[in-house]
Amino acid sequence: MLGILIALASAAISGWASVAQQRVASTVPVDEGGTIHLLSRLLRHPLWLIAFAANMVGFATHAWALDLGQLLTVEPVLSTALLFALAIGTWWSHERLPTSVWTAAAFLVGGVALFLLAGDPSSTNVDASPLRWFVAGLVVVPVAIGLAWFAYRRTGPSRAIAFGVTAGLLFGVQSSLTKAVTIDLGGGAIEQLANWKLYAVLLFGVAGFLMQQTAFQAGSITLSLPATVVLPPITASVIALTVLGGSLDISGLRGLWIGLAVVGMVGGLVAIARIEATRLANG
Repeated sequence: MLGILIALASAAISGWASVAQQRVASTVPVDEGGTIHLLSRLLRHPLWLIAFAANMVGFATHAWALDLGQLLTVEPVLSTALLFALAIGTWWSHERLPTSVWTAAAFLVGGVALFLLAGDPSSTNVDASPLRWFVAGLVVVPVAIGLAWFAYRRTGPSRAIAFGVTAGLLFGVQSSLTKAVTIDLGGGAIEQLANWKLYAVLLFGVAGFLMQQTAFQAGSITLSLPATVVLPPITASVIALTVLGGSLDISGLRGLWIGLAVVGMVGGLVAIARIEATRLANG
């Protein structure tokens, strides 16, 4: 129970931090410069720095929740960061979101929870050989680069969504590698400095962070955040199945529940994007 409460606190902190960072990033014109220029502007803004510190607290409480509770109960709770962000964002901007957006967000978060709880994606190995990780990287990295390239060439809602998807994919890989790194923590400091997975965690984390900030710059929290919240646990589950030799339980009614979960996630994500794009087009 304590793990769930801490996970809720982590979700609330992360939701507030995302809203604050998006509000600052959105003030930087998209055509003013690239991602590095954006970051240089953000680092000079006090609110963004406070939000960044809050994010670090959110990450720490996330790890604490995972240490106290089961992965399959903590991760669905953490996905409620999207609902916290929407609530905080509407309060902060003094705007009212349509009921349809809240419904779509609920379907999206519920889909994540149902997928993790019904499918129970688990791995038979806690880590994989460097070769298997390398092959996974050969798949993920080109996809992320392609998504980022597509996003940079777009404007408006599609730009925010594409950067959000890219960030969510990168954060999912980072999460999987982080789990592998924690297995190696029994070694000394010298061994850790020689651990290539530690540097991969940092690389994917920084890349995902930059893509997230660019998504925040390009569109509202309703457009830029959903994919960033939903994709990490899904990506981590796919890596567990393909890289770590895991399995997905689809026996009995579980297969039906998993199918409904996927429909809920995809449908919720698409619905939010369409509703927000229509709302922006209508002023």
